Amino acid sequence: MQDSNSGTLSFGSLQIPPRPEVVTALMEEKTKEDPNFQRIAKLIAADVGLSAAMIKAVNSAAFGLDRKLASVPQALHLLGLKQVTSIATALVMRNLSGGKSTASLERFWDSAEKVALLCARIAKRLHGIAADEAYSYGLFHNCGIPLLLNHFPQYKEALIAANSSIEESFTACEEARVGTSHAAVGYFLTRSWNLPGDLCQAVLRHHETDVFELAKHGDHMLDFIAIGHLAEHVHHLSARNGEDTEWNKFEGAVLRHFGLSDEDYQDIVDGT
Repeated sequence: MQDSNSGTLSFGSLQIPPRPEVVTALMEEKTKEDPNFQRIAKLIAADVGLSAAMIKAVNSAAFGLDRKLASVPQALHLLGLKQVTSIATALVMRNLSGGKSTASLERFWDSAEKVALLCARIAKRLHGIAADEAYSYGLFHNCGIPLLLNHFPQYKEALIAANSSIEESFTACEEARVGTSHAAVGYFLTRSWNLPGDLCQAVLRHHETDVFELAKHGDHMLDFIAIGHLAEHVHHLSARNGEDTEWNKFEGAVLRHFGLSDEDYQDIVDGT
């Protein structure tokens, strides 16, 4: 449902942030035969936080540039419009999760950014997915979590239960406690922002344990889901102790999807 006055979408009683004007403008330019690169650079540079985050992201090892960039025009020149638009769209999500900023939300987005960069780095080692697409998926696949944290006081407990559940799926734990899941909310947001269909489907289905069996072979959605789980696991290994219950559910399917041996997997873990 859409609020005719604000353009804000609702998912039940939950408000979904509308697509920012800067993202709309970038996507419009991207579809033109002769896009205006000067206008694009100005659009991004006008948002100081976005332009700073953009330069930080593209200068990370994930994008493998030979030299450090100092400006948005340089990023456009070296990475191209498609990659810059993908990265910018993902970065603005951090400021649109709704509600006030808290320490837990800051930790969430810090972790999400690390996972997104890991997605991009891993993508450069594998076939079938571009680094900018992987980065976008890394930031968007859990974007429903901060929205639910701000809307449901009991959602934090639902997250704790979902993260530790062995038998029940992550989203089933959420649905049992708050009536929806971050995957469904994230799908609704990415669809409303007109992001690529494969990415939207991956956001929706990334906790379905049978998705690799049911989806068609070669479905690009599976590339997103697989790289997301692999990046999450690498981050888990580097950031915390304890069992990674989600990786235990998806490890075999992810390694088979990318055709990775145990040695290949260990090389990725050690190399990222």
